Amino acid sequence: MKRITLATAVALLLSANAMAATEITAHQADQRQSIGFVTLNHNVVSPDDASSQVNDIAEQRGASAYRIIALHQPGSTASIHVSAELYR
Repeated sequence: MKRITLATAVALLLSANAMAATEITAHQADQRQSIGFVTLNHNVVSPDDASSQVNDIAEQRGASAYRIIALHQPGSTASIHVSAELYR
């Protein structure tokens, strides 16, 4: 019984890592198929937060990778605007 529990736990950990999307470069994106775009305009407070939020959306949409295309803070607002492309 311990072996089954251990095997199940290991399988769950490996499957969670397999589903994680990764940030890629423009050169790497040339080798992938685009599956859509993401734009975030609210509640993004830092570049790390932008990557995290885009990663979450990419995983939800079944993307294996994403590339942040634009990251800017318009005017005096605290929120950062983000545009990213999702890939298989």
